[in-house]
Amino acid sequence: MAKGRKIKRVKSLYKPRKSRSRKAIEVAVMLAVICTLGFVGWSIGSAIFNYSPPNEQPVGRDALGAPEIEPEMHEDGTPGTSYPTPDEPDPPVALPTHFNAITAPSSVLDNVSSLAAYIRQAELSGFNAVVLEIKDSTGHLFYESGFEPIQGSDIIRGTLTAEQIFAAFEETGVKPILRLNTLLDRLAPSVLADVSYVFETGGRWADDRLENGGKLWANPFLQGTRDYHLFIVDELVNAGFTDIILANMTFPHFRNYDRSVIAAEFTAPATRYNGLTGFVNALEVSSATFYLEMTVRDVVESYAGFGGTAEILRGRRYLDGFELLLVYNKEDFGTEYRTGEHSTVALPADTGALVSLVFKQAENQTSGFEITPFLNRDNLTDREITDILGVFTELGYENFVIR
Repeated sequence: MAKGRKIKRVKSLYKPRKSRSRKAIEVAVMLAVICTLGFVGWSIGSAIFNYSPPNEQPVGRDALGAPEIEPEMHEDGTPGTSYPTPDEPDPPVALPTHFNAITAPSSVLDNVSSLAAYIRQAELSGFNAVVLEIKDSTGHLFYESGFEPIQGSDIIRGTLTAEQIFAAFEETGVKPILRLNTLLDRLAPSVLADVSYVFETGGRWADDRLENGGKLWANPFLQGTRDYHLFIVDELVNAGFTDIILANMTFPHFRNYDRSVIAAEFTAPATRYNGLTGFVNALEVSSATFYLEMTVRDVVESYAGFGGTAEILRGRRYLDGFELLLVYNKEDFGTEYRTGEHSTVALPADTGALVSLVFKQAENQTSGFEITPFLNRDNLTDREITDILGVFTELGYENFVIR
């Protein structure tokens, strides 16, 4: 399928210094957002999922909903001919330049009413963007894809088309952001050709015996993997979406035995990052912004070279135009982290100080990339969430995502 190439965006590496008054206002707004997080986190309940607007007849409209027009009268009192003046079209609702996004559960994509209700509630709670997981880490798609080879399989779980999902956001002023899990996919390798890792002698490879719960993985080097995800991206971009998160761009944990039965090209730590950079560049289109998701821990603990979710940064020179989405998970950090094979550094006990330290270090490690912080609220207190969002403001981040 033909696609445009991404136009290089020249961005300043320096952010304008904010005034103290502006910072105070932003922190106050974030505190107000925090007060409503629990409500937006889909404790909304069945009342919203089942919401449907009342069937009221607007005053001054006929049975078909058309405006009632008073007849024009001549001077002698006889009826004349009246022509309605067409309404001026409403200007399109501008999407936010910067976003503070909440991550929605996949259940909001069950139907249009659920999605519309979630968007309304998110906006009322102070968010101007919603992240939708359009493909999960099992490999399910939560929209009706037209990719022919997966029709009738268990992969497609969604009943809404990409166009219907995008239409729910139109005229709301809320930005839709899609999260697309990529290589951590146990379904596509079992359905599609040229996606799975294979033994050199033939047969699909899994990270353990399938009867023991072993999982298949998508191989970023293979054309089948790239074509499948490109088809998805093209469908979503053609429907109108412009912001896509690429998540779980990682390799399986290969053991010594695995390296002996799988081609070295796919397993060699020193060079296999080329498969990741080639994969994401095969998906890049000119009309979308792509965020490469990785944990902030994998970025800062890079003394032996970037690894884990950040392994793609080994090929950073091939990632022109991509942005980074850095996930903060509380459980990723204890009292220290490793800075060398035999060295560690102590971490602050205070949550705000810790987050400030690791994100400043991440900025140093990824100089030249735009960063958006992604806060995972698991195991965090309300006070810790408040402190972390305050740090994001102090560091000058214009965008953030909360899950």
